[in-house]
Amino acid sequence: MMLLKTLLITLAFSTPTNAAEPVAWTPEAYVQAVLENSPDVIQAKERLTGAHATERSQWASSMLPSLSFSASLKPAKLAPSNRFTFDAWQGSANDFTLSPGASWNLFNHFKDSITNRTNALSANSAEENLETARQQAALDAMNAYYRLLRAGRIVGVAEKNRDVQKENYDLTQNRYKNGMKSLFDLLKTETDWRSAELTLENRIAQHRLSLFQFNILIEHDEAAEVKFPDDLTLGTTEVPKLDSGLRGALNRRPEMKRNRNELEAADLAYRRAKINAGPTLALDFSYNDSVSGSFRTKTADFGLHDATYGLVLSLSLPSKLNFYSQVKNIVKAKSDWRRSRESKRSLDRTVRTDVYRAHTELSRALRSYEIALRKEAISKQNLELIKEQYKDGSVDVIRLSQVQIDFVNSQIERLDAFRDSSIARAGYRRAIGESIWR
Repeated sequence: MMLLKTLLITLAFSTPTNAAEPVAWTPEAYVQAVLENSPDVIQAKERLTGAHATERSQWASSMLPSLSFSASLKPAKLAPSNRFTFDAWQGSANDFTLSPGASWNLFNHFKDSITNRTNALSANSAEENLETARQQAALDAMNAYYRLLRAGRIVGVAEKNRDVQKENYDLTQNRYKNGMKSLFDLLKTETDWRSAELTLENRIAQHRLSLFQFNILIEHDEAAEVKFPDDLTLGTTEVPKLDSGLRGALNRRPEMKRNRNELEAADLAYRRAKINAGPTLALDFSYNDSVSGSFRTKTADFGLHDATYGLVLSLSLPSKLNFYSQVKNIVKAKSDWRRSRESKRSLDRTVRTDVYRAHTELSRALRSYEIALRKEAISKQNLELIKEQYKDGSVDVIRLSQVQIDFVNSQIERLDAFRDSSIARAGYRRAIGESIWR
């Protein structure tokens, strides 16, 4: 028993050596996690569910027959001796009245079909709204992903720069004690060292903020550790063709699809206004049956022989025969129709501008990344050369400080270009209507 207690205490306070490390987040996995937790996407899904329910409900209400059924029971009996008191509360066959019925509008001058098509267009627009919400959430996720990736790697650059500046200070201090460097050199290297420490603190604060923004989108703890794959690459640096992107955007963008639904809805509204302005031809089927009990006699059997049913063809005029309101309704519908056409032209311009801007940004970012890679390689080579010359005493501390700053800046510019290129590619795909969340 004592041995068992000792074993349990040892296991409780021992640190596991094979603790699971955090899984590396890929861009695709992070986008899916953000979509699952995005309030905007969830709300768009619920609006789509409601739109489909409304569409089906109104279709059933307008296209299917309506059934009705009512029953009444009057069991109260007045006492024979006193007309102001009740004798008993009990029911019998002659106290029941049953009234089943049905009605079905078979045709009403295409009004129901116009209404159903309009509701279907609204549901289709809700689907496009969901796609828009997903695209925006995916783009926000990409921004958060590469912002944190950049911030973490810049912290590494800042830490290495601080260590290098400390080494330069130690080297200069040793040379100063031996009379090989001046006090200016010593103070300059210490200033650079302290500046590197300040820069590191700023980078750490930026990383904490980026980490919070990364985790809050997926409902994780704000300080949860995040790991990225080591083999993240930019991929191809080839700039896509602008013409094919413009054609794809005009066909695939959810905004364009929603606008096409709005154009058709405006056509239907204009047609509905003209129908309402004139006589309405309708064909209805009606059925009604009322079965009542007779006092102290057997109730008739329920059946169609007691029912009244038939088809009714009617031609009805508008409820208001002043013609002024009907004309103005047509004028308004025609105005909405023209406005929908102008909204399409405006949207075409907006989409083309978005594609052109996204293409320009992607081209700039890809070219900047190529230049940044070359600049980093050159600055690294120059730094190694100047460091050897500084050790030999052939260059001053000003030049050493400058090339060190150039190397650090080139690393940051390369990380910035990598982030900008990755986000710009996602932004361009979104601009031309390609799904970036799948």
